[in-house]
Amino acid sequence: MSQSSRSQRWVLYAFCAFIVTLSLFTTFGERGLLHLWRLWGERRALSETNFLLQKENELLRERIYRLRHDDLYLEKIAREDLGLVRPGEIVYRFPSAESKIDRAKALSELPSELSRSSAQKTPP
Repeated sequence: MSQSSRSQRWVLYAFCAFIVTLSLFTTFGERGLLHLWRLWGERRALSETNFLLQKENELLRERIYRLRHDDLYLEKIAREDLGLVRPGEIVYRFPSAESKIDRAKALSELPSELSRSSAQKTPP
């Protein structure tokens, strides 16, 4: 082998090493492709959060407008949230479905507890 072919190989190896190093830095570096991919994911999540917050703001603005300008809506809110009534009205309160279920469970467990306690009181 001649001196020129050795130097050409060395240049080729150095160039290949440079390309490999450059591609590694481009992919895994501080501002590489992986970092960029993570940033795109963060941006997508922030955009979704921003969209939801804008929708919530829109609903709150509408509610504020209705509270300021719609007397029937204001009365409805006062009745529901604050439990206000007009003079002469009678308020009937019915238990919710959840409280009925809880009470039914408690009643179904009650006889078994009574039988256990009576069994414990009787001498063997």
